[in-house]
Amino acid sequence: MINKYRNFAKEHPYAHVILIALFASIIGISIEYIVNKDFIGGGLYTVLTLVLIQFIIIKRRKIKDED
Repeated sequence: MINKYRNFAKEHPYAHVILIALFASIIGISIEYIVNKDFIGGGLYTVLTLVLIQFIIIKRRKIKDED
């Protein structure tokens, strides 16, 4: 099972980043709501920023591997 996931992450790195971000966001939002009965929308900007940074890293890594 772990090998399938590693192959998926290697073949589809952008989808992998989005999947991890969604999963972590759902967990974080759920915990915040359970503990404080509140939703902090500003955290979504942080997630978007981190996802964009990861996309840039992936793009640079692909360019480096092609050379």
